Amino acid sequence: MFGGLGAAGVTAVLLSACGSSGSGNSSSGGQGAASGGRLTLAYNSDGPHKAWVEAVCNSVSNTLGITMEPLPLAQFSELRSQITDRTLVGAFRTGWQADYPAMANFLGAQYRTGAGSNDSDYSNQEFDRLLSEAAVASDEAGATDLLLQAQSLLLQDLPTIPLWYQNGFGGHSSLVSGVVFDWKSVPAYGRIATTAPGGVVRANGTEPQNPLIPSNTNEVGGGRVIDLLFANLVRFETDGTLVNEVAESIETQDNQTYTIKIKDGWTFTDGTPVTSDSFIKAWNYGALLSNAHLSSYFYDVIEGFSYDKDSELTGLVKVDDLTFTITLKAPASDFKQRLGYSAFAPLPEVAFADMKAFGQAPIGNGPYKIDSWTHDAEIVLSKNTDYKGGQQIANEGVTFTLYADYDAAYNDLLADSLDVLDAIPDSALSSFVGELGSRAVNQPGAVIQGFSINVSAEHFKMDEEGRLRRAAISRAINRKEICDTLYYGTRTPASDYTSPVIAGWTESVKGNEVLSFDEAEAKRLWEQANAISEF
Repeated sequence: MFGGLGAAGVTAVLLSACGSSGSGNSSSGGQGAASGGRLTLAYNSDGPHKAWVEAVCNSVSNTLGITMEPLPLAQFSELRSQITDRTLVGAFRTGWQADYPAMANFLGAQYRTGAGSNDSDYSNQEFDRLLSEAAVASDEAGATDLLLQAQSLLLQDLPTIPLWYQNGFGGHSSLVSGVVFDWKSVPAYGRIATTAPGGVVRANGTEPQNPLIPSNTNEVGGGRVIDLLFANLVRFETDGTLVNEVAESIETQDNQTYTIKIKDGWTFTDGTPVTSDSFIKAWNYGALLSNAHLSSYFYDVIEGFSYDKDSELTGLVKVDDLTFTITLKAPASDFKQRLGYSAFAPLPEVAFADMKAFGQAPIGNGPYKIDSWTHDAEIVLSKNTDYKGGQQIANEGVTFTLYADYDAAYNDLLADSLDVLDAIPDSALSSFVGELGSRAVNQPGAVIQGFSINVSAEHFKMDEEGRLRRAAISRAINRKEICDTLYYGTRTPASDYTSPVIAGWTESVKGNEVLSFDEAEAKRLWEQANAISEF
């Protein structure tokens, strides 16, 4: 498609034909389109997505002869709300930053039937079965093989069209040291030391979608704050190594019944103790159907969980104030890893008196406590001097400035008005390494970018027409050309649904040729779909 063009020429072709006009909302009411020869791709314009969305739209439009165009929404919270409410028509940006470092997390959380982050409403019984069998596999190799089979099903159905793996890239100011991005491309905020008066590190952030409740937070803006406010039974080192945190021990003989012993002396920042009830009550609250928490699916492996009615997690049994047991519906070999995700955080007793108010000023047991949250402006955290965990905290606090776009954040970084930035705007991707020098960060992380179309959308259902159209669109995207010309070594074309930093990853998943650019095949598939029903 772009043969014989230099980098500048390729970039011009990529971006020229389908730039966003105005707000992008005038002809679709801000909710998109997926018919009449027109398909929109919604994204949040407060993140660095405009260039790649335009490039993908242009690649598809040029190849298939349809009009695919960007649909920018002002904030991530607006995009997430429309996705959650199922009001978006057409395609929408998706991405996954792993909750814990395992292939099963990428697959189950997004594509298992009924999963809380299953934004496309995908459902495939064979896929679900393979995930369940992998969870009880007796060895890691057997589990990986089953998960690769599950990925092959995804590549046939394409509920999400994978685009590329994203490195953790960003930078830091001249006032800080010890900056490391962890296995999921998030700065290890606690390790950052600063020479600034007061010892506070200034970081970029985005407005959280919801109140800061661990079991109802599944996006980056709120997630990184939650991770600093709460300590779980286990935590991950920067390289993904699992270590006990609040837990003294986690024992099991069969991967189905677990005995948890909590370290004595842990407290929340209101001075109340962290006990067995702190976990049991929090998980029951997060799992309750009527509470409709976004991460409730994390508890579905525990006995008593129900997707159909309010029910108690009967698999949670208190032994004493520092000991409880967990009984799962079936063995799960990665359950200990799952306990590192924020949905399994404890909550103090005061939370249950008024959960809505608690979410505005949460009380945790982690390395930081919240001082203030000025919506759409900043979130101020200070060091929790009573933190009992194993993380060494090198600063006195972290203040998240909630930016509307990354260009402003990057300019603040260059001016030393911001200390750590976890992404680079498109406008600076070609120059940030030269401008920041040793202060630039660019390393692999457990992050994948793609876009989805809900399987209930006309022309894109899980039938022959829908599968043909998804495959055609995927084949119409020149991932390598886009990565090479727009992203300067910060992205790599995807060959599966996970990440190269995850154990078991391979670039040779059966069926992944559908992720390779092939103009002729894309047109052939689209024409076959049109023979069924004209787009």
